[in-house]
Amino acid sequence: MAQPMTAQPQPIGYAPANPQPTTVGGFHERGGRMMLGFSLGLGGMKIGDDEVNCASCDYDPVAGEFDFHVGGMLNERLGIMFEVQGNAQTVDENQFGATSLVQASAMVAIQYWLTPQLWIKGGIGGANLGYSYDNGSTQNSDSESIADGGAAMGAVGYELLSAPRFSIDAQLRMIVGSYDQGQDVSGGSIGVGFNWF
Repeated sequence: MAQPMTAQPQPIGYAPANPQPTTVGGFHERGGRMMLGFSLGLGGMKIGDDEVNCASCDYDPVAGEFDFHVGGMLNERLGIMFEVQGNAQTVDENQFGATSLVQASAMVAIQYWLTPQLWIKGGIGGANLGYSYDNGSTQNSDSESIADGGAAMGAVGYELLSAPRFSIDAQLRMIVGSYDQGQDVSGGSIGVGFNWF
């Protein structure tokens, strides 16, 4: 008489050979999770249609970009966040130090994944334009605000390392600050981002 088959007990620490996938329709299961990240980039800035430059420099300075975001994933493909971004470029340099044009912004942004690795982002908020003066001493560095206005940002990125809880992406970013006191100031950059979910 055949004996009924019974499930064999599995040893402690056993993991099935084919664990359940951590994706939904190919997208990581990030829905309902907090999101946190930052990126660093290099690029250029413009005032109106004119490139920002440094006539007193013996080199052609590039603009630096930094941004930080915190928010949450509404589902596997859509996130909403608070984002701050800064762009700065040297506009004057002498024996006493350097002066940089700085645009800082604070925005509400939405990020949407078109594919499991390719995403787009847009944001709106406020911007501040000013100058930062650096003579090489942190005790005597100073800054001056010259205008406040609105900001609009757009970005596209691709996750080079893509995991459910962490990603590293390459991204292109563009931001425009609009000021009543003068022309728009824009900044574009290519950078790398680090993100946690």
